[in-house]
Amino acid sequence: MKACVVGAGPGGIASAKVLVDSGFDVTVLDKYERVGGIWSPGGSYDGLANQASRRLFEFADLPNRLHYASAVDTQRYLEEYARRFGVLDRLRPGTEVVSVRAVDGPGPLGSAGWLVDSRPAGDTGTPRREEFDHVVVATGAHHLPQVPDLPGRSAFGGTVLHSNGVRAGTFTGRRVVVVGGGKSALDLATRAARDGASATLVQRRVNWMIPERLLLGLVGYKWILFTRLGEALLPRYHDQDCVRAPDRLDDRVKRALWWLITRDMLFSAGFYRLPRRLRPAGPLPHHLAHAGVMPRGYVRAVRRGRLATHVSAVESFTAEGLRLAGGHEVPADVVVFATGHRTVFPFLDSRVRTHDEHGRLRLYKGIVAPGTEGLGFVGFRQIFNNVLGVELTAHWLAAHLRGALGTTPDEDRTRAALDWLEEVLPGSGGYDFGPYNTHTADELLHDLGLPSLRAGNAVAEYLLPGGVAHRYAGLRTGST
Repeated sequence: MKACVVGAGPGGIASAKVLVDSGFDVTVLDKYERVGGIWSPGGSYDGLANQASRRLFEFADLPNRLHYASAVDTQRYLEEYARRFGVLDRLRPGTEVVSVRAVDGPGPLGSAGWLVDSRPAGDTGTPRREEFDHVVVATGAHHLPQVPDLPGRSAFGGTVLHSNGVRAGTFTGRRVVVVGGGKSALDLATRAARDGASATLVQRRVNWMIPERLLLGLVGYKWILFTRLGEALLPRYHDQDCVRAPDRLDDRVKRALWWLITRDMLFSAGFYRLPRRLRPAGPLPHHLAHAGVMPRGYVRAVRRGRLATHVSAVESFTAEGLRLAGGHEVPADVVVFATGHRTVFPFLDSRVRTHDEHGRLRLYKGIVAPGTEGLGFVGFRQIFNNVLGVELTAHWLAAHLRGALGTTPDEDRTRAALDWLEEVLPGSGGYDFGPYNTHTADELLHDLGLPSLRAGNAVAEYLLPGGVAHRYAGLRTGST
């Protein structure tokens, strides 16, 4: 069986490794010259750093000691994984996928295979066409920049960038305005405060940021957020096969505990040292879906006056910078929009329904589109520890493509899961399961017929970090 993997980031290389192990003939296509996706040179903004503490950013079969690592060290680890497991031998780097179209046949869409058109990145010539039995889309959720179309752009004489376009020296000696409220926005605003002539952050709302250490700054976040006991405080998971006794804790007790957790996160992340307008107002845990780890230096930059802040929408460009809602104007030489990405697949056959009427990703378990065969998506069942997420997704998808799963993609169950996800984690887009690290893992292992309890004893299972890849080392369908 011939399989094409589109993308060589963490999801792509994990998919390729698992598919090869499962007997597929795999070809990997990626537009960058080196593996890594956003971690490869030019994949994201200069200065991007990993927000995972030790033993979180790792695959099950290749341990590492990365701890809040640089993009260079992260990419080096990903490349070593691809080399060790033979993925580099199957990679065609510097190759852009132009089109993925189902071969027309008598059965369901994709049952007769897929035609993949590709060509060298940046080339406009005639693409090369190949036919595959299966295609795995692993382009990631941070692939296509989303920049608002504001009036007055032609009047502004400065530089306008999406966060992906920031490179070394972009901010040096210049007045910088960063628009956005997520992890990348705070990262870049903090950097601009250090390198620029002035720095301003404009955000419509203040998002939650997770401190590196919780419980008054004494305990690393993975010892709280990545344990089964910690996840038991979240709203009950939608798949009842994954609900255990601690998950049935009375909702009143959960609310009381989240009141305490909220105060601790405000303290430990440094929000209490900022003006009230710069503290998140959304309730936990519902606003955890897009929370990143609080960048080092952000609170200090605001408190020392090196970073100006506005909680406001942006109305338009001016000749000198930006005009905010209410009329306030902010001067700028560089405007950076850290405003996220579009989760779309412009190369994909338009007959594949990837989104519902609300714009949410319409994928069964975040992996396959109901009514389509031989096609899967890896990296869109997103969790805090997304390396674990993509690796287990790859195992599930490989079994699905082999016809070895005990579950069938279902439209009604897909919709019910999307509705549940939007209720418990508003703004999740149909794919961001945020803090449900172990529950999402349990669900996939249940489908695979594998045991989901991995520690060997109850104390370790519930109190030690469970949403970690090394617990799933050597995983094979039909094995333990």
